[in-house]
Amino acid sequence: MTVDSPIATTLLLVRHAETDDNVNMRLSGWTDTDLSPRGVRQVEVLADHFNRAHGHVEALYSSPLIRARRTAEAIGGLTGHTPTLLDDLREMYFGELDGRPFEELREAYAHLLEADENSAIEDFVWPSGESRSGFSERVLRVITHVARRHAGQAVGVITHGGVIATLMTMLHGESAASWRKWVVPNASLTEVVWDPIAHTGAVLRHGDATHLEGLLELEPREEP
Repeated sequence: MTVDSPIATTLLLVRHAETDDNVNMRLSGWTDTDLSPRGVRQVEVLADHFNRAHGHVEALYSSPLIRARRTAEAIGGLTGHTPTLLDDLREMYFGELDGRPFEELREAYAHLLEADENSAIEDFVWPSGESRSGFSERVLRVITHVARRHAGQAVGVITHGGVIATLMTMLHGESAASWRKWVVPNASLTEVVWDPIAHTGAVLRHGDATHLEGLLELEPREEP
């Protein structure tokens, strides 16, 4: 597929801004953690940048989880779009371990973290949670659904790191187990051109967070 295909959809994929769970290093799937104070500042900068650079989008789609929804609503407040909420845009569901600190996971569940990144395990499943194959199918389904509704157009999709990273593995022909190498920063932009018929696409940019550089200068400095 070429990037100028008439049926291709330009997907402006946004990872939600920083959350309290991100700060506290917790495994955050369907746990409905809110934005951190820094995340609130990120949203303001991101929304302004998105509006100036991509305010022409036809629509905004978002995960219903509050961290994504608040990010999407801030963008929509400037672009004039009301985000359409889709459950399939939610992060992977980590079952019994959802919301647990990573320190605890490394100590008590190291075997699960290893299995999550082992491509030889064809269908890894989190305890009482979502399987790798099920999550991948969900990501493909929702991306294709959005693309089919907006053939030849550009849309904003505000979602989660796992969704974006899993889509990257598909685009690069890799096992979904390698998703962690494709995780993007909070409040970053990933641009993909996607053919909803062929289920193929091209990555135009990945994890672009240059619009947030000004925030570093405003971050409070700790006293020595």
